[in-house]
Amino acid sequence: MKKHKSKILFEKSKLRDFIILIVLYFFGLIFISFVRTTYLENILIVYLPGMLYSFYHLHRSRRKVFLFGVCSLLFIVPVEILARMSNSWDVASTLPRILGIAPLENVIYALVNIIYPLAFYEIFFDNDRNRKISPRWKILIALYATLFIVTFITYFNNPALLNFNYWILGAIIIIPVLGLLLIYKRHILKRLLVPAIVFGVMYFTHELVSMTLGHWWWPGQYILPIQINGLTYPLEDFIIWIIFSNIAVIAGYEVLWD
Repeated sequence: MKKHKSKILFEKSKLRDFIILIVLYFFGLIFISFVRTTYLENILIVYLPGMLYSFYHLHRSRRKVFLFGVCSLLFIVPVEILARMSNSWDVASTLPRILGIAPLENVIYALVNIIYPLAFYEIFFDNDRNRKISPRWKILIALYATLFIVTFITYFNNPALLNFNYWILGAIIIIPVLGLLLIYKRHILKRLLVPAIVFGVMYFTHELVSMTLGHWWWPGQYILPIQINGLTYPLEDFIIWIIFSNIAVIAGYEVLWD
């Protein structure tokens, strides 16, 4: 597939769609701030309208983005197990937990956090150009499957080995993907700035509101913990999740799937 020009900003013709997504997000955030909801309802109210709006406006790449999200469940589930084994974060779950520890709500949340940024990226920056999935998809599935199998085997045989520091867990996931981005798709770096900022702001404001609602907290030991209204918030979460997670998602998609 021929490269197309990489721009920092999207076309003015797409501004209306962008404003609609922002309004949907902040309406959901305001709603959950004043109405008592469960954590699952919180996620769906805040993110689902914008995600569905974006997904609806995809044409050529809709199936491609959806399949990437579904296949990423092989990645999401072990990461949630690792996060709980290392006590990196926890949430007010009401659904059954995977292996009794990993919140099913966070699996849903992570799935949204993959599909929504990718749909946004395709609409605003990659121009929804093609339906084709890269032949490198087998590499991605192999990596996902390896992580999934190794995590479960280790959990049932020597779970103590799964106790990683949050920094280590984040670095293991993000650094290799960013390396692939710099090697194979350096030309798309400009396109990643706005998605990273938009979803970084979304995730951060949503986390702050979720903290005050008692839906999300950080119970572990951190290198850079700060106190917000008497609640612990680790700066490593801001660096790993808020700043780099969306870049890593889009990079993985571009290098091994698109």
